[in-house]
Amino acid sequence: MCQAAGRRAIVYKKCFVPSHNDFLNTGNCLVCPTMVQKVLSNQFTHLTVATLVAFGVFVCIYPHVVSPFSWAVNYAVQVMLFYLFAGLGFLFFKQPRLTFICFGGCLLISFFLKFSIKNNSIERWRNTVLRKYQPIEEKLRLNAAQFNTSNSSSPEDLTKALRASGADFLSIHEVTPDWALWLEDSLSHAYPYHHTMVDIGIFGMSIFSRFPISSVDTFYYQEIPSLRVCFRKEDTDICLISVHTEPALNEYSFRRLRGQLETLTAQISRMDMPLVVMGDFNAVSWSKELQSFMDSTGLLESRSGFLDRQRSFWDVPVDHIFHSSKLGCADFVNFSDQQGRHLGIMASFQINTLAKHVKKTAQ
Repeated sequence: MCQAAGRRAIVYKKCFVPSHNDFLNTGNCLVCPTMVQKVLSNQFTHLTVATLVAFGVFVCIYPHVVSPFSWAVNYAVQVMLFYLFAGLGFLFFKQPRLTFICFGGCLLISFFLKFSIKNNSIERWRNTVLRKYQPIEEKLRLNAAQFNTSNSSSPEDLTKALRASGADFLSIHEVTPDWALWLEDSLSHAYPYHHTMVDIGIFGMSIFSRFPISSVDTFYYQEIPSLRVCFRKEDTDICLISVHTEPALNEYSFRRLRGQLETLTAQISRMDMPLVVMGDFNAVSWSKELQSFMDSTGLLESRSGFLDRQRSFWDVPVDHIFHSSKLGCADFVNFSDQQGRHLGIMASFQINTLAKHVKKTAQ
């Protein structure tokens, strides 16, 4: 009887007293990953993730089909990076199907962004390499900058950035009467030629140039102005157009944006000279509106990337400097104040004449 009781005690110990390994396998630290893997392995989870990823890709590529979510196209880069890191997370939890879904969404958006950008970044890189072996004869060098007064925390910070830019041509937006007086007093010495069109709203513009301005023209889309300035540098006539659009917040404002870009396209089609178009377009360069604008005018984007490293991760590039094929963009710079706030952008342009053997090497 005692032996039986002892055997029962041993059985009890084996059944109910966990070993050290059993404790580790059932401890709280390992219960959560097991539960997470069970949830991630569920077919409903796979279907939900696939639907969300497909919807995100569709909205980024065809934003106007789903009008309430058309704003998502501005954050296509952030969505792409989210899919990338989500895929890495699913890979850590050994979920190959979910990993494939997220990586596939990341790949589709990356291809969309890749083929949406129209610039001469490859030619820019090639000239950088060729310059090490054969100097490039530069007929013209022009630095054009775009700034907005609303981005600055103080007039002193903006004036400091304007002077430090070293730009030959400044386009400044949202110029009120007070800003006009401040800018004229601060910049007239370095930029003796200027033209200002003040506005108490967002459509005030100032143009400051180091070179004599040969002509100034203003054309409108309804009540929204655009400023066109032409000048001559080194026997070359150059035209610059400063554009400011309304914020695209709904379908009505998107229609107005498209109408303004169509008016701008009609003006550009009449011009046959090196051209720079800059301003706050309130749209990303891979949006349908700017894609159609660049296709219709043949203009190229000066910015070579998708994000400004000086900005916040959630800021999107809505200010642009476009140029015609008669100009080649040699460099692109972002300006920020001491607090990291975005102030403006600048692009450097040139018309190059390469030696014949250098052209052959480049090809």
